[in-house]
Amino acid sequence: MPKHFKSKKKLRHDIFIKYLIIIIISYIIIKLCLLLVSTTPLLKLSFSHNKLHDYKKYVTSLTLNHPSYMLTYYQEPSTKPSKENNLKYTYINNNQKSKPLIYIYNTHQQEGYVGQKTVLDAAKSMKEAFSKYKVDVLVEQRDITEFMRANNISYNYSYYASKFYVQDALAKNKLDLLIDLHRDAVPKNVSTVKIGNKQYAKIMFVVGMEHAKYKVNYNLATTLNNLIKKKYPTLTRGVILKSGKNVNGIYNQNLSSNIILIELGGNYNTYDEVNNTIGLITKIIGEYLYEKK
Repeated sequence: MPKHFKSKKKLRHDIFIKYLIIIIISYIIIKLCLLLVSTTPLLKLSFSHNKLHDYKKYVTSLTLNHPSYMLTYYQEPSTKPSKENNLKYTYINNNQKSKPLIYIYNTHQQEGYVGQKTVLDAAKSMKEAFSKYKVDVLVEQRDITEFMRANNISYNYSYYASKFYVQDALAKNKLDLLIDLHRDAVPKNVSTVKIGNKQYAKIMFVVGMEHAKYKVNYNLATTLNNLIKKKYPTLTRGVILKSGKNVNGIYNQNLSSNIILIELGGNYNTYDEVNNTIGLITKIIGEYLYEKK
C-alpha cells in the first residue's frame, strides 16, 4: 500500500494544537500553585523581608491584638445570672506614669540555662529586680515561638517575627528602653566570672550595623556597658558590632534608638548565676534611666 504523508500545513496545525494544550495545562498548574501560596501564611517570607507587613492579617488575636502584659481583667456587673463569665479587658495607661518604662522581650524565647529556666524566666526576674528601683517593666509573655510555627516562619527569621511585637509595644507605650534578652552559646569559662564569693553570668551587648542609624544604638549600648564596667570591670564582655553573612545585622534596632540586645550568660550558666547578675545590672540601668528623665 502506498504510504500517506501529512502535508506541511497539516503538520504545523498539529504542532500548534499540541503547544496550545501544553500552554493551557501549564497555566492551570501555575494558577493552582498561586492559589496554594496565597492561602499559606507567610510562605513568601523568605523571598521578600520588606513585605512582612503584608502578612499581618495572619497574626492571631491572642498573639497580637490582646497583649497580655497590658491587660487588666474585671468582672462585668450583670443583674442576670450567667453560666459564663463576662470577661472584658481594658488597657492600662502606662504613658501617664512618671517612672521609667522598660519593655523586655526575647526573640529566642526558648534559649535555656542549666536546668529548666529560660531567657523568658530571666526577663520576669529582671522585672522583679527593676521594681525595687521603682522602674516599671512590661515583659513580653506572648508565645513568639508558637506565632512562628503557626505562620511557617523558620528560626532564621526570628527577628522578623519579634518585629511585630516590638512595633506593637512601641505603638501602645512611651518606652524609655527596650531590651531583647538572649543568652549566648559559649564555654562556661567565657560566660562566667567570680566577684567576691559569688559566681555571675557575664553579659555582652550586641549591635547590628546594617541600618542607617546604628551608631545611636551603639552609643546607648556603649554607655550602659561603661557604667556596668565602671562598677564591675569583669562582669561585661563588652559591646560587639555585627554585620555581613550569617547574621541578622539589624536585630530590630532600626525601630527605635532605645533598643539594646543583651546576651545574659551562656548555655552552661546556672540560673543562680544569672539572677546574681540581674541584681547588679538592674540597679545600674535603673539609675541611668532616672538620670535621663
